[in-house]
Amino acid sequence: MVRSILSLAALATVALVAAGPLAPVLAKEPRRTMVLIPFENERATDRGDRALVSLNEDITRLPGFRVLELPVVDGRLGQHAKLDDVEIYFPFGTVVVATAEFNRYRPALVASGVTTPESMLDPRYDRVREFDRQLGRVCASEADYDGNTIEMRINAANKMMSVVHVLPAKFRGPDAAASPSYRVVSGLDMRFLKMKEPSADDLYRKCLHPGGTRLTQKN
Repeated sequence: MVRSILSLAALATVALVAAGPLAPVLAKEPRRTMVLIPFENERATDRGDRALVSLNEDITRLPGFRVLELPVVDGRLGQHAKLDDVEIYFPFGTVVVATAEFNRYRPALVASGVTTPESMLDPRYDRVREFDRQLGRVCASEADYDGNTIEMRINAANKMMSVVHVLPAKFRGPDAAASPSYRVVSGLDMRFLKMKEPSADDLYRKCLHPGGTRLTQKN
């Protein structure tokens, strides 16, 4: 678990060294507008603070107490961090993609000899009803190889793009079959969004030129 902002500063240095030829290009670009990652205000309300994280934010500014996992790969700090209920991607020291999951039920847990049943509702699932407002309306969709729906949503106000996977319920519960899970991957720059979501570029083009659906093959 990471509690120090200094650790994040060290990560920024490592990320820039590893960036290769793209790093100087990014350094010359004008400073980009920061946009709150989806549902940050709701997370802050749940925690009782105002420690918010934005896309295009320098990772050295991340509130250290929110970082739960900062993986080390081959002895080097990685490019992802898990916050309270969202994962961020920062390949060059700046937050460029945020990923969150929304599940109707919570997994069964065993702590101190007390078992939490699988049918416990996750109140964060209510945020699915806010997708249109926070993410924008669906402008394109595709089916993956398993027949699951992949949507593209674009927030017209801040230009944030979100690829939304509609998946079978991850955890069991009384009405799990009617309550799909959602994985939301959001970003402002297609160069980075498609690193995490290969279908993002095609979906975006379909939003610009609507018409038809197609099958997305697995890699």
